Amino acid sequence: MRRQGPITMRHIIVAVLVVVVINAQLTWWIVFVLRLNRDYLKLERQFLVGSARVEAAQVEVELATARMALEAAVLMGDQPGRDTAPVPFAGWRSQAMVGSCPAAFLNSSGVIEIGVSSGLTCYTGVLSGEWRQRVLEVGDDLEVVSSVDDGPAGAALKSPFEGLTVRPRSAVWDGLLENYRRRIVMMVSEGSFFALLLLVLLGILWRTFRREVELERQHRNFLSAVTHELKSPLAAIRLSLETVTAGRATGEAADRFLGNALDDAGRLEDLVQKVLEATRYSEGSSVIARKDVHLSRVVEEVTENFERRAAAAGASLDLAVEPDIYSDVDEEAMSIAISNLLENAIKYGGEPPRVEVSLTLNGHHAILEISDNGDGIPEEDVQRVFDRFFRSGDEMTRKTRGTGLGLYLVQQIVDAHRGSVAIESTGDEGTVFRVTVPGYEK
Repeated sequence: MRRQGPITMRHIIVAVLVVVVINAQLTWWIVFVLRLNRDYLKLERQFLVGSARVEAAQVEVELATARMALEAAVLMGDQPGRDTAPVPFAGWRSQAMVGSCPAAFLNSSGVIEIGVSSGLTCYTGVLSGEWRQRVLEVGDDLEVVSSVDDGPAGAALKSPFEGLTVRPRSAVWDGLLENYRRRIVMMVSEGSFFALLLLVLLGILWRTFRREVELERQHRNFLSAVTHELKSPLAAIRLSLETVTAGRATGEAADRFLGNALDDAGRLEDLVQKVLEATRYSEGSSVIARKDVHLSRVVEEVTENFERRAAAAGASLDLAVEPDIYSDVDEEAMSIAISNLLENAIKYGGEPPRVEVSLTLNGHHAILEISDNGDGIPEEDVQRVFDRFFRSGDEMTRKTRGTGLGLYLVQQIVDAHRGSVAIESTGDEGTVFRVTVPGYEK
């Protein structure tokens, strides 16, 4: 399969534009839904008010019929207390008229009373139960109230019954508003969630882009480092062999040139070995064979084997190892990790390099510390020194050799042993790397 190129600024711009368009569409949808729900509430209330108008017309007819019956009884000379109440009234009374005689009103008991005037007398009839039910039952969502009552908008009855109004019940009217608010909260919450999700996706996309850019930079640095590491020893080997084969060096001089060629071949072998180890111990690619190992002896042997390389670099090694410390580790892998830390300390040490190695036991943990006397690690690089291919600075101007795999291998190996590796301290006086793995004493 053909390898796709890295993410570029063009990709991120396209992705951002897509997110912006989706966000604009989402914002438009939220505004549209808000307006739609507002119009829906308005229509629901208009429907209730319209229903109230229809019921008000029906109530007017019923009240007019009852009032005509009361007027007929008065015209015929019937009197309360002497004659029975006319249909549809359960009872009636008369009193001297003070002011005007209301055509219809609700008494304190919530019963509709109808009045007619005759001379200076006001005759008032109380509707019977059946007629009162026919007038007051205007639907589950409506009610007949006095026109002076506060509440939802309704339909006032026409003259002469303007003292009554048919309106939506307060609970129904407020329920429509509550349902509207609930829908708004739900829509806004959903819209906010998706907007937040888009922002999170945009953040992840940005982090991915930055990581891709960093990986690309590290990849270029790695290629530059490998190219340099391969080109220099190959050129030296070729020069040494050409000098010997051309007969320009004989005897001890020839042996010296051949020895240099062997050293450069060993340098190439170390480079290849480093790349192979990175593949072997990368995440999920290796099987660590842990067993009971005399960790004190392993640290001493690796340090002793490294003394020749340290001497060639003019470095000094100070070793302080507590005896009889054991650990459940893979001896080969742990030796590679220790060797890489030692190489890193000599490479970035001072002039001359001075490396201190210590191994101690703290409870159930073996602690290995390797320190140098270099200039320390820049603060911005402390969190990245364990990344694969990462090397501080520019590969074209860097003087120290390397591929950016050493500390990455250390972290992978230590993590596989359920341990931890970290920079204990760094500064002008040098850097201290601390490795912690399970340990015990026998």
